[in-house]
Amino acid sequence: MGRAQESDSCFVEPAIKELATKYGKQEAQIALRWAVQRGTAVIPKSTNPERIAKNFDLFNFELTEDEMKSINALDKHRRFNDPGHWWEVSNNTFFPIFD
Repeated sequence: MGRAQESDSCFVEPAIKELATKYGKQEAQIALRWAVQRGTAVIPKSTNPERIAKNFDLFNFELTEDEMKSINALDKHRRFNDPGHWWEVSNNTFFPIFD
């Protein structure tokens, strides 16, 4: 498993872009819907009122089983953050999850 780069964002994936067009949503809304629909607790962060409203506007559609599978297949086993850095801030000790 490695650290993801900005270019690894799922928002640039054709499967996500196609679903965004199909449902008239933004790529982030497709990703949020996928996460919620699979039972993952999602805590999106934004201070932009328009973006906050869009983060909530994902309960008026549902992804099909095949669409869920197509998004699941995008997994590249990478992380965009390293919780070890948060550990360092709170405990004054660096404990990375990556070697």
